[in-house]
Amino acid sequence: MEISYSKIPFGAFLLFAFFLGSALTYWLIADDLTPSDTDRKTSQPPCDYTIARLKGYEFTRPLLSAEPDCESPIFAAFKAELAVLVDSLQSVGAITEASVYLREFDHGQGLVFNADTRYHPASLMKVALLLSTLRIAEATPGLLTKKLRYTPPAADQISTQYYNFPSIEAGKEYTVHDLLYYMAANSDNHATWMLAGRLDPGSTPKLFFDLGLPKPAEGEMAFSMTAAEISVLFKAIFNSSYLNPEYSDYAARLLSHCAFREGFGKGFPNGTKMWHKFGEWRYPGQDYELHESGVVYVQEVPYLITVMTKGKNTDRQAAGIARISRAIYKMLLEKSRKRAVGSLPRNGEEPLNP
Repeated sequence: MEISYSKIPFGAFLLFAFFLGSALTYWLIADDLTPSDTDRKTSQPPCDYTIARLKGYEFTRPLLSAEPDCESPIFAAFKAELAVLVDSLQSVGAITEASVYLREFDHGQGLVFNADTRYHPASLMKVALLLSTLRIAEATPGLLTKKLRYTPPAADQISTQYYNFPSIEAGKEYTVHDLLYYMAANSDNHATWMLAGRLDPGSTPKLFFDLGLPKPAEGEMAFSMTAAEISVLFKAIFNSSYLNPEYSDYAARLLSHCAFREGFGKGFPNGTKMWHKFGEWRYPGQDYELHESGVVYVQEVPYLITVMTKGKNTDRQAAGIARISRAIYKMLLEKSRKRAVGSLPRNGEEPLNP
């Protein structure tokens, strides 16, 4: 018997085989692709990200930060605890108002408490001056070793401080590095006056523009920032997004010598690695303000923490910042131990002081 063969073009055969394979594959995995009722209930809407980029360049926009707009669920319970703690501090008169900003750099998780309240940034603005000066130093070899002699201005040009630490002295010479140290570590208004007087007046507004912050307002009463806004200055240092890595690390090292120990210094265990800055502000007829912001390392995981307060007694506000930072430490340590954030605790971790 003669067998006849139909002639099918080879290309058509390949096309048929492809569609047959696709159909079989879809049939095999269709059940997995269809979301179950449980999946529909547990799935969360996607969280948008806010991308902050440096301005002031013609062709590029260097990345400053990329953070989720929604708060991390892992901090939801603590935010409720924080509200209770702040309420208790208000009820005993330690503070009249407080805001907290917390950000974990490795995963972008964080929270903001009382986000919309504005405060006078006070001496936290010295971080802006530090950034502006070091930006100039990058382009000016030898600037940090340049010596300047301190001739004090009229007394009313230097504001007084509640917390006082060693200051530069009249008639003595100091390098720019020395002045930056006194300003960053001791919050010295005399060193700050010397540095500010040699800086282009447009440097701070340009810094704020570059970092996407609102332009500083003229006058003490009009100048205010939120906890999230002031935190941008510390992000710029940690992320090396405004200065190169060497100068950013230099800025952080200066701030690691902060002499103020009444807030974070009492809230976190002795020896905790951190670099930070405090700020105090007083104005007739207004509540006192006391703030602290910086990067704190818990189990080697870096966190940006900013606590801003208003109140009637500066010492009690400092104690309030210590209470809030102590609560943050306990929460972060517990999260670390549960491996939800960061790493497992090291052997010999110092327990939190009661």
